[in-house]
Amino acid sequence: MVKRVLSLNIMKRAYYILNLIIFIFVAQFLGCKKDPPSYPVGSNAYVNSWILDSLRRYYLWNESLPLKVNLDQEPQLFFRTLLHADDRFSYIVNPVDPSSFPKSNRSQFGFDYSTVSSADGKLVFAVIKYVYNDSPASRNGLKRGDYISKINGQQLTTANAVDLQKQFLTAEKGRLTLAALENNYLKDIRTVDLNRGMLLEQPIVREIFRLEAKTIGYLYINDFNRGIAQSAMSDFTVFKNENIDALVLDLRYNPGGQVAEAAGIAGLISGIPYDTPFITYTGNKNGGRKTESVGHSASSDGTLQYNQILEAGLKLKELYILTSATTASAAEILINNLKPYVHVITIGEKTRGKDEASFVIKDMQPTKTISWEMHPIIYKLSNALGAGDYADGIVPQYPISELETLPLKALPSLDDPLIQHAIARIGGSKSLDKRGVNKQPSVISLRILTDSKREQTDQEILQISN
Repeated sequence: MVKRVLSLNIMKRAYYILNLIIFIFVAQFLGCKKDPPSYPVGSNAYVNSWILDSLRRYYLWNESLPLKVNLDQEPQLFFRTLLHADDRFSYIVNPVDPSSFPKSNRSQFGFDYSTVSSADGKLVFAVIKYVYNDSPASRNGLKRGDYISKINGQQLTTANAVDLQKQFLTAEKGRLTLAALENNYLKDIRTVDLNRGMLLEQPIVREIFRLEAKTIGYLYINDFNRGIAQSAMSDFTVFKNENIDALVLDLRYNPGGQVAEAAGIAGLISGIPYDTPFITYTGNKNGGRKTESVGHSASSDGTLQYNQILEAGLKLKELYILTSATTASAAEILINNLKPYVHVITIGEKTRGKDEASFVIKDMQPTKTISWEMHPIIYKLSNALGAGDYADGIVPQYPISELETLPLKALPSLDDPLIQHAIARIGGSKSLDKRGVNKQPSVISLRILTDSKREQTDQEILQISN
């Protein structure tokens, strides 16, 4: 069953302004008895001095910032030169300049893919992993499991696969050639021209699998943007009424969002009380350290009250979560921070590894003098037991790559290898072979050449509140 949630532009939702932001800017420009930058308004030096002062106060790695800098550089370039070697996620944008925004296939066209090749490198093609509803990709007929043989007219090879993907990641338009795989050969079917377009909030997908003696709930959540936990309450009410034996939560393509929504979903799953410690933020010496309860975190964006979550919650003691390299940020928080209270079983691929939080720093004066907006990393994250440090990704207990079993099946499907494995672990009707999954392998042995989420910077940020 598919349920539509509130439609919002994906770019706009990434810039939801927290109460904390007002404090940040006022502290920098109006408080602390600090004068505004003594450079001509609008100059690179004016903007860059604001960037440097802000990072010296709030940046997680502020002690690594250089003492001598060139303030005359273009602001985006200047910002990048200041970032710590371990910082993969801080970025800066100028809302009046669209070219300054991070780009991805997902944010531009509403889909993503990986490129694979045969062991000998003679057969190379891309596999579409997901397609957003009502996106440029879906309106052009692309779907999960489609094969791509050419990008912008160029045949994919082991030599050009990475460059072609990078080109497409940053493009405003592109051409794809779709193909069928017949007897280990690609046969071109048609070409698709994509232009950048608006994206809507994606639906939550709910399913109930009734298998032998088990009733298993399945929930696919695309992101943790504002309002997702409130929307999911009706799904959990259905699960409760159906008296499900287990829940499979599919976060394989969830890049994150807000802590509030992750905490809300955690409450719906576990039913843990309001004052239960949930997340700890550790910043620099200025930011200090603070721990938030699950109820405080879940209520912080104002979309619901925690008692509503408790009424709909399942109080599960065990949870199966499906992951991939796209699983990041607030999705990783849900995995890591539920572990003190729920037995979490992860199935799939290692997650992206974003154990950090950022917030927006921008000019809040009535008359703005700076149009740039920064998203620097401010905190490291940990759970109630102090466990964190998953910058290299959360390794699943049961590693499975969905690309080992082609073609990819529409979600949810009992033939999807991750869903199949979860059901087998729960005790459903799908049995496990000696490798742990009832596998129907591809006709050829494949290796992955590109996976865009491992390489790109996206505009998704982890939202935190004061």
